[in-house]
Amino acid sequence: MSEELISKKEVLRLTGISYGQLYRWKRMGLIPEAWFIRRSTFTGQETFFPKEKIIKRIQEILKLKEEHSLEELVRLLSPEAAPEKVTHGDPAAISAIGMEGKELLWKDGAYTFAELVALAAGAEALRNKTKLHQARLLVELLRRGEEDLRSPTGIYLVLAEKALEREGISVRISFAVSGREPLRLDPESKVIVRLDLEKLVERVKRELGR
Repeated sequence: MSEELISKKEVLRLTGISYGQLYRWKRMGLIPEAWFIRRSTFTGQETFFPKEKIIKRIQEILKLKEEHSLEELVRLLSPEAAPEKVTHGDPAAISAIGMEGKELLWKDGAYTFAELVALAAGAEALRNKTKLHQARLLVELLRRGEEDLRSPTGIYLVLAEKALEREGISVRISFAVSGREPLRLDPESKVIVRLDLEKLVERVKRELGR
């Protein structure tokens, strides 16, 4: 699934920010490097961005920078600056996890940031009407792939299932995978849930920062 792109010129026009602001925020990590996409056009090489993400991020920066320094905004907004030392004793109090996520808890208190994001992924799957054992596949996938949280931009989590028939016996298997686009599955697999890891990281960070 490809995202709608917007040119740098249009970004500056729609948001009212300057070229200098855009690239300063890039250097600070407020706008991920991966969002700066180079494309060939009839005038040469131009820079494009994922439209929904860049507009939303700039609006958030403009709204919050009156109350926070840019350094604070990096910690609050940037998915590339995931907090490593955060622990939380009540994951269900985080709306990204909520009551749905209670069924996914595996210990009492002291959940790390990475574990909270894993729970958020599972809870989102449950909100999309998956079964509990399927949602747990996403939780386990993230618990074993914490390195993705350090650079989540462009990474998607996919929960899928596939029917296998052997000697008259039909079995339906669920599985979870992660990766950057294009993320390909075999044609016989059906995608149940597809989640943007970057958005999950941002949401959990924002709620922890409140």
